[in-house]
Amino acid sequence: MAKRRSINSRAKRVEVSVQQYLWPNTTFAGNSKRPAFEDQDVCGMDYQGDFWWGEVKNYSRETINNLGGTWKALEGALEQANNAIDRNKHVWQQYTEKRPKAFAVLWEKGSRDDNKRLVMLEHIGMLIVIKLTDFKKKFIDYGTELC
Repeated sequence: MAKRRSINSRAKRVEVSVQQYLWPNTTFAGNSKRPAFEDQDVCGMDYQGDFWWGEVKNYSRETINNLGGTWKALEGALEQANNAIDRNKHVWQQYTEKRPKAFAVLWEKGSRDDNKRLVMLEHIGMLIVIKLTDFKKKFIDYGTELC
């Protein structure tokens, strides 16, 4: 069994990887590569200037299965992101009046395959799951059209 410290360290490294992948070269307080705020794993703006807050999970396949599968793991993370946004209005209202959009990232432990790095978000009134690479292309960089 891995020590708690190494698990937390790996989780933070994955959060930094996701943050820097979605929003390259972003820095926060103290020149950190990820938000210092504990309720906020990753954050940034899309091409339209809308804010996004995300929850990142780095689980083993066994843990994902124990949670009820990929959908359930992502659903729980998305709920956690939405709750964090609601709890922390005082933080995001400093930058915008519009509530940030929530998303959840599931990065399977040890995965080097883009198909195992998934994002769940609400789009047109329904939950969707897409690859992290597609999320960046279609929602962060180029627009919200799903082709």
